[in-house]
Amino acid sequence: MNIQGFEYDMDEMLQALLLFWIPVAMVPLGLWFSLSSQSKSTMANGRFLAFLGIIMVCLSPWSVPSSPSSAAGHLLGAVIGPCMLIIIGIYLISFSGNVAVGKLPRSDRRLGVLMSGSGFVWLAGMHWWILTPQLSPDVVNPYWYVFWPTFILLTSCLASCSAVTLLTLGDRRRAESNAMFILSGLSILILLLGINIDGPLVEANEFREHLWLAIADMAGIAVGSLLSILIFAFVIYTYERSLPPPKSIHPPTSSELDQVSKLLRNHLGGEEE
Repeated sequence: MNIQGFEYDMDEMLQALLLFWIPVAMVPLGLWFSLSSQSKSTMANGRFLAFLGIIMVCLSPWSVPSSPSSAAGHLLGAVIGPCMLIIIGIYLISFSGNVAVGKLPRSDRRLGVLMSGSGFVWLAGMHWWILTPQLSPDVVNPYWYVFWPTFILLTSCLASCSAVTLLTLGDRRRAESNAMFILSGLSILILLLGINIDGPLVEANEFREHLWLAIADMAGIAVGSLLSILIFAFVIYTYERSLPPPKSIHPPTSSELDQVSKLLRNHLGGEEE
């Protein structure tokens, strides 16, 4: 896909600010308005603001082609369709079984598996077919090399953890757990194919290199999160240890005991027949 941007009589930095970075900021701002407000009009305006921001970010390859960051908008527009299919499919699989709140019909489970599988096939077509996100002919979007192995690896880990959680904590959730195991196995299969089979534009060596980088990134995030939790717990423990012991109170006097007895007799006595 050869991207040809629109012509503007505007400074490139100002153009990137107005047509890319401000729309990026509109997305979390709109989500915050829609989730934090109790007014229906404010919630609707927040959703519209977030949706408008996403649309403008997806159009950034044409609106601000001179900005290198517009490649992120190009990738977002390319993968938002299959990712939504996978997310909706996982939701249908998870809530079509024995759940207490928001239970869906059992027939939605098959639809969820179909939607998730279609999303994975769509993404696989971007790797091994002509659907690879390209900024220009034979020029692959650089963010695709980061997104694809990270997404597959993260999906495999999350699906496996979800399946084990459903078996451990859920009640009669074996069918949903098996579907999540199938999703995890499909992700692992795609990883094995990616590191051994070249695509038309992405070679297996490039995929292996970025897969190792994705593993390093996820390991770093996991270790950093664990360390932050341990440090937070250590700070709380140190603060609790530094506090003086609570002061003991004097035992109640006889007059206080008499007053409590009167209150109990007045408020807890049964009715006489």
